[in-house]
Amino acid sequence: MQAFDVAVRLGSFKEAADVLNVSASAISHRIRNLEVHLGVALFHRAHRVVRPTHAGEKLAAASGRAFALLAQAESAVEAAGQHRLRLKVLPQFASAWLIPRLSSFLTQHSGIDLAIETSNRNVDFDTETFDAGISFGPDKPEGVVANRLMDVRTVPVGAPALARRLKLRTTADLGRAALIHVTTFPAAWPLWFRHAGEPAPPATRAISVDSFVAALQAAERGAGVALALEPFIGESERRGTIRRLLPVGHVAGSYWLVHPPGAQRNRALQTFKKWLLAELAKPD
Repeated sequence: MQAFDVAVRLGSFKEAADVLNVSASAISHRIRNLEVHLGVALFHRAHRVVRPTHAGEKLAAASGRAFALLAQAESAVEAAGQHRLRLKVLPQFASAWLIPRLSSFLTQHSGIDLAIETSNRNVDFDTETFDAGISFGPDKPEGVVANRLMDVRTVPVGAPALARRLKLRTTADLGRAALIHVTTFPAAWPLWFRHAGEPAPPATRAISVDSFVAALQAAERGAGVALALEPFIGESERRGTIRRLLPVGHVAGSYWLVHPPGAQRNRALQTFKKWLLAELAKPD
């Protein structure tokens, strides 16, 4: 029907093909199938020009109204979507940075509804229906529009009592404590030791959790030594629940705001992006 509607308006199969980005023969084939289905000719065909028959004119009037209604409905649905934003955010960024600042965004933009889902996995727009996501990785994500938000360093931390009891002062001393691993970033400890220029000591035992948030919580409670993400440990340091055990930090990657290229038209997303980048540009 779309091929028929465009061909009627333009009076040419070739021009209709150009508009729909298909071949002229494909347009002709689609219309021929429609004529066979209806059992009536829809066009008078002349060299490079077509005009509708009486039956074609009747069908064109109905199809024009139908496509106009579809366009109105699409515009209404799109307008409704401009006021809602669905985000998939990694837990550490959500809890340590985004959530504490959300009141600022909501105060400035009360007409936008935010739906935030946290997950230890980066957003996958091929299988998920989020408008945007905040992802983490060492390199700029491919196939999406990506804005770097901040670089992140991993630093070893532990509870002050644990550090005193086990005398954790050097890289070799870390072998006296349980190392807390993050299953979604298994290379974190090997990369940190490589950056420190020393081999990993044989740990007495290991603990595995699924996020850096859980790793930090376990370290705060004295379960072992974790790699925490800087700049997200300031609050824990101020509370005195953890301390940095060594000055060595390793740049593990960056946080990125990502969204599909087609989401550029989403006004709620563009408003959120502008606010987010402005907040990140503020001095601490």
